[in-house]
Amino acid sequence: MDPMSTRLERTHASPDAPSSGPGMRGVSVTRIEYDILDDVVRAMRAAPDDAYWARRLLDLVRDPVAATRLRSHIVTAVARWVAHDPSFFVHERYLSEQLAVWAWPREVLEDLDAELKLEDRSLTHLVMGRLWLEARRPPEDVPEFYARAARHLREVEPRLQVGTWHEAMCEALGVADPDELARRADAILDTAAPSARDRALLAILRGAARAGNWALYDAHRRAYGALDHEGVRMDSELVRLDGQRAEQTLGARMPVPTFKRKRSPIAMTPVQPGTEAPDAATVRPPSRPR
Repeated sequence: MDPMSTRLERTHASPDAPSSGPGMRGVSVTRIEYDILDDVVRAMRAAPDDAYWARRLLDLVRDPVAATRLRSHIVTAVARWVAHDPSFFVHERYLSEQLAVWAWPREVLEDLDAELKLEDRSLTHLVMGRLWLEARRPPEDVPEFYARAARHLREVEPRLQVGTWHEAMCEALGVADPDELARRADAILDTAAPSARDRALLAILRGAARAGNWALYDAHRRAYGALDHEGVRMDSELVRLDGQRAEQTLGARMPVPTFKRKRSPIAMTPVQPGTEAPDAATVRPPSRPR
């Protein structure tokens, strides 16, 4: 049995049927397969005020098939968890890994967007903005997913523009609306806490490089470097972005060479009929004397 499967087996003893084996005379063991997810759903229904089962369900849903089957229960689980621990959705940076949002197909996000109605409307927008940003998506749907995330994150009130909001907002705008990112980048950074400023700056650098706005990239690259007084803050993504910037600068300094003298076209002389070269005769070597 797959160790990662959520399906287990229970044993049921029946004294009426014969069985083999020492100590098992007169006892039959039948295996009844059941699903842990079904047990968790039943526990959620039996204890609507217990957030543990909501978290347990989200921990177990790790594939698109299970997520599609439990779409309505995922909406209920997210609503209960947010009501129990809203700070998790405000401050947890790696939301996709914690909730396995990467396993949720588009239909789950659509249901959440339509049915998740928290008492705090601003918190609803924050949660949905982050979920759209972290969701499973094919490459062709990335602009739409990021646009929906940006639309929700714009509605978040200043009191909840803390934690991961700055990074999420810059990340969404970097794809959905690079021009708005260029206009609002400084204003967004001004409200970011020191602990969140570097991540927001990195999101701005990603968006600027993706849009080819190198003036915005250079300005905020200097700001990112100012955070690192010892020159040790460097990761692979920043190296990649700096390499992309250097490649663009090198290409601008070395334009494609052009030929000053125009090349004259080569005139083709048509072959007159009857002047074709005759087929070459096949020359065979002389036979060896026997």
